[in-house]
Amino acid sequence: MKFTFGQIVRIVMVATALIALIVLQKPCARSVSKFVTSFGDEDAAVRYIDAGVDAGGVLLRGDMTPQELEEAINRERQR
Repeated sequence: MKFTFGQIVRIVMVATALIALIVLQKPCARSVSKFVTSFGDEDAAVRYIDAGVDAGGVLLRGDMTPQELEEAINRERQR
């Protein structure tokens, strides 16, 4: 096989670009991730302090009979 100087330069450039893509993929992804997640309000996030708070209310399931639904609602109203 005979390659011209231009073809060798193209092969070297493509090989360099592929190697750079493989090497720089993870650091670049981390940087972009940090940049994108830095825009959120911290107040809007769920904090670990709020995890144990009971919001109250009653759980109404689809398999409950109408009588069970009414009893659950009335129990919650009496609280």
